[in-house]
Parts: sequence; C-alpha cells; structure tokens
Amino acid sequence: MGQTSTEEVTYVVTMCINDKSEAEVDRFCEFYQKLVDGNEPSTLAWQFFRGPEGRIFVIERYRNAAAALQHITNISPGGIAEDEFKDFSDHFSIEMILIHGDVSEGLEEAISATGLPVEYRKPIAGYSHN
Repeated sequence: MGQTSTEEVTYVVTMCINDKSEAEVDRFCEFYQKLVDGNEPSTLAWQFFRGPEGRIFVIERYRNAAAALQHITNISPGGIAEDEFKDFSDHFSIEMILIHGDVSEGLEEAISATGLPVEYRKPIAGYSHN
C-alpha cells in the first residue's frame, strides 16, 4: 500500500438549488464562503462551482478531521453558524457528500447524525501542498 503524507480531509458536495435565482445563489455563495473563512482557520479551502443540470458543487478542504468536525459543530444547533446553515439549507439541498481522507470516529459519528447521504474514500497515496 502507498504512503500518504497528509491528514487533510476533503469533501466534494453535490447539491441542487432550491428555487433561487442565479443572482441569489451567487450572493449567498459569496457570503457563505466568507463566513467559513472568518470562523474556521483550519479550513484550507471552501469553493462553490456550477455544474450540469443546475447542480452546485462545493469543495471543502480541511487541515484534518478535527477541523472538519469543527465545521459540523459550528453549523449544528447552538453553533455559531446555526442560523446561516438554515439559510444554506434554504438555498440548497445536499444530494451527496463524498469525503476523501482519514476521518476520526467522532467525525464519522457527527456526519452520520446529520442523516445526509455520504460516501467515504480512504487514501492510498498522495500529498497536499497546503
């Protein structure tokens, strides 16, 4: 088996748009990526992309499983971004989350508790330049 030299966890999230205009989506994406950047210093990247059939994709890169868990804590009830995540859910419906990297038991439990469709991809070999 190959050697990985990163603890990075990367999500690729596929979403559909919930009855919002292109301008509303663009404004919200700009707002939300700034929110994450300002509140989560161990988040390495947060990028929204347009895809086919009106889909929106988010690529989320976290320094490690603890950083990914912090994001879930922030958007959960009582978290600092709970209300903003309600707005996120008003704009988008998550269809699938592909999680690449080694996840901790705590992160896997937190993700499972959301009830969202998730697939895990375990690393084989690679590196990341942060």
